[in-house]
Amino acid sequence: MTFLLLALGLTLLACGESEAPEADGHAHEDGQLWTCGMHPNVVQDSPEGGCPICGMDLTPMARPGAKGPSGERVISHWVAPMDPSFISDTPGKSPMGMDLVPVYADETSASGSAVYIEPHVVQNMGVRTQPVVETTVFRHLRTLGEVEVGEDELSVVNLRTSGWVERIYVERTGDPVKRGQKLFELYSPELVATQEEYLLALRTQGADSALARSSRRKLELWDIATADIDAIASSGEVKRTMPVRSPSTGYVLHKDVVEGARVTAGKDLYRIGDLQSIWVTAEVYEFDAPWVEVGQAAQMELTYESGRVIEGEVAYIYPTLDPKSRTLKVRLEFDNPGVRLKPGMFATVEIEFRRADGVLAIPSEAILHSGQRQLVFVQVGPGTFEPREVTTGLVGDRHLTQVLEGLRVGDEVVLSGQFLIDSESQLQEAIQKMLARRGGEESAEVHDHSVYSCPMHPTVLSEAEGRCPECGMDLVERPATDAEWQQVHGAQPGQYTCPMHPQIVEDEPGRCPICNMFLEQVPEAAP
Repeated sequence: MTFLLLALGLTLLACGESEAPEADGHAHEDGQLWTCGMHPNVVQDSPEGGCPICGMDLTPMARPGAKGPSGERVISHWVAPMDPSFISDTPGKSPMGMDLVPVYADETSASGSAVYIEPHVVQNMGVRTQPVVETTVFRHLRTLGEVEVGEDELSVVNLRTSGWVERIYVERTGDPVKRGQKLFELYSPELVATQEEYLLALRTQGADSALARSSRRKLELWDIATADIDAIASSGEVKRTMPVRSPSTGYVLHKDVVEGARVTAGKDLYRIGDLQSIWVTAEVYEFDAPWVEVGQAAQMELTYESGRVIEGEVAYIYPTLDPKSRTLKVRLEFDNPGVRLKPGMFATVEIEFRRADGVLAIPSEAILHSGQRQLVFVQVGPGTFEPREVTTGLVGDRHLTQVLEGLRVGDEVVLSGQFLIDSESQLQEAIQKMLARRGGEESAEVHDHSVYSCPMHPTVLSEAEGRCPECGMDLVERPATDAEWQQVHGAQPGQYTCPMHPQIVEDEPGRCPICNMFLEQVPEAAP
């Protein structure tokens, strides 16, 4: 008799538990559910009795998808803590045996484009943000240049008559000289004969005679200085040697003459250059050439004087391209006080060749490049981030990029952790799609088959009676969805399933929503 009473009690208990809200995750007609703060998998339709696990008082909660009262968070779905791709409409256990955790409706935007991340997770991810500002974006072209003497600052000492060098006044290359300074004394029989002719014309015919003018003109054409010709006329004596003077102020860059040497007409004896203004020849690549223009600001930094910048500008762009290096030569001009820039030096040159003033700009590191699209994440609220597709313009220096469309001044863009946020965004989007598809499938399917499930652990399913491996309670028969039926009985021949997750069964080929592996078709049973 006692045994019969005990069996009857267990049967009534099983039947009562099969009607409890834990079995299907739904409340009674009032729609109010109660849960434990320490054990969110405990869901009841009444707060009476408290939590069956820890004894804490139960707190009210809203059903998934229902609109709660003011200030009340609404649970959207449940996920496994170690595998967020495992989702459920009801609380319970994950395949790893861990309690499912709730995901609230306010953690995703209505449009599904934003992603919500808990503040402590945001902090652990190291997310940094910065507002969009209106500023100047510019870009410098950086290249290598070589210091040269300006071609317009060069002069050459070249004789018009032959002779012998009697005495040299400027003997070393590199010596500074001034315009009109004596370089050397030249003895030339032709100069001596012309002096005699000039003095004879002055004594016999006067300075205004045709012979005197012709003789004086001949000395001038031989590059004899006017002061030296006047000295001959005033002294009335023929000078054995005539001084050869510097035509400009500068430095001796080349010298090819020694005392006693015979020199011929047409030979370059000295090359003199003025180094107060210097040229720098730089080469730019072919794809940068269209952006370089005359008058653009340029900066130069010497290799031996790092950190010291010299300002200049683009003075000339050569009209031809080097066919071997595919580079274009550009000439820059710089002032050279103190002759700090020496011909032959190498220097690092920067040309400001693109500039945009008063434009929206963000740090380049904030942009995610995904194929043909460019995305940034904008913080629209505490812990809430929204992806924005942007159109960019000039990519400038200082790690700034111009934004043409997609952002406004003041928008807080994410600088670090974007890939983690992007992954979370894609995951939540996939979850929403799976939930939507699941809801559509469940509303359309007919539950004409059943499975055995644990009232406390709805994810525990079986095709036969038995006990729950988690808590030991008797499994209760209840209607099953197609997915649950396939999970219990396995995929049918011709269907597609994941080799790693056999609970995933599809009627068409595709990828597993958990591990992204290709689904494999279930073969026909062998005869």
